[in-house]
Amino acid sequence: MKICFLLGGFQGSGGIERVTSILANKLSNDSILEIHTMAYLQDSRPLFYDLNPLIHQHVLFTSSVSMTKAIVLYRAVKKVKSILQNERIDILISCGTLFFPLGILACKNTKTKCMCWEHTNPSIIIDHKFQSFCRLFASQRCDHMVVLTLSAKDYYQKAYPLLNGKISQIYNPVDVDSARSKKYDAQSCQIISVGRLSYPKNFDRLIDLAARILPDYPDWIWDIYGEGEDRKKLQRMIDDYQIGSQLFLRGQVSNLYDLYSKYAFMVMTSRYEGFPMSLIEGAANRLPLISFDVPTGPNEIIINNVNGYLIDEHDDKKMLECIRLMINNQSKRTDMSQKSYQSTRRFQLEQIAEEWKRLCEKILTC
Repeated sequence: MKICFLLGGFQGSGGIERVTSILANKLSNDSILEIHTMAYLQDSRPLFYDLNPLIHQHVLFTSSVSMTKAIVLYRAVKKVKSILQNERIDILISCGTLFFPLGILACKNTKTKCMCWEHTNPSIIIDHKFQSFCRLFASQRCDHMVVLTLSAKDYYQKAYPLLNGKISQIYNPVDVDSARSKKYDAQSCQIISVGRLSYPKNFDRLIDLAARILPDYPDWIWDIYGEGEDRKKLQRMIDDYQIGSQLFLRGQVSNLYDLYSKYAFMVMTSRYEGFPMSLIEGAANRLPLISFDVPTGPNEIIINNVNGYLIDEHDDKKMLECIRLMINNQSKRTDMSQKSYQSTRRFQLEQIAEEWKRLCEKILTC
């Protein structure tokens, strides 16, 4: 069975790129599968995420071409269709809403089935202006839709009834086994947050909260990993609050998974999520979690007061209270740490890869 993932590329450090690389690498080790990737744009820069040499890589464009222009002029559709036919691809997986129409149009009049993989909260339309159209287009024409959370599946079933029977929910995977030997550092005085420095991740709110906590705990520091368009604004906020000796923008790093064990707990203040990789990776590395209960994802990862705290998205007071509690109560952190690790078993890479394999086999028989 030949499976191809269509996405923006692997030179960016976003969630789609990360989870696709993890899943594709895992599936490529299966002897009955042949895995391909199709990057919409890839230039001479190195890839941010490594791909297994067994994976067949294809590139559509080496210089920037707008998606709208590429589809309207049919250049991208022709390129994708040619690869599908030449490589005899069985299933094309369009990763992210922007790529739904391209994948569907390219698969038309071929033997390739098109699956659409939703990577964010489907009720959100602000990431790019064509999101609503892409979802509607896919609901009417794709062979199958895959979403990350149970709440996303419920939304799609209500908003797009034509998908009835053609939608599945599969969680993002995490490599639990690689963290098995790691120990929780109960003595750590470091907090971690992870995400793109952009509007959805709501780091301006995090900085407001940090400014009300960190001065009371001079031995504690708070690190934010990620890069993005809001960096200058966020750094100005840190400077204005005069907390630059305790709160740091660490940028994008390639070895983040190895760094989690340095920290005491993780905090997430996003406005919305798809299914936050940072939370499940933090949990896999035994970190207690604190997050606002935003759509979608945190409430399917955090069990309140068991492996962390899930807080009403409008309740800053409760968020501050829980962060202080976590800082002050080492035994609570230690107890939550073990339960956090245990909670990630349902997101194991082996299990998630098997779910994808079974789904692909099912779609080919339909």
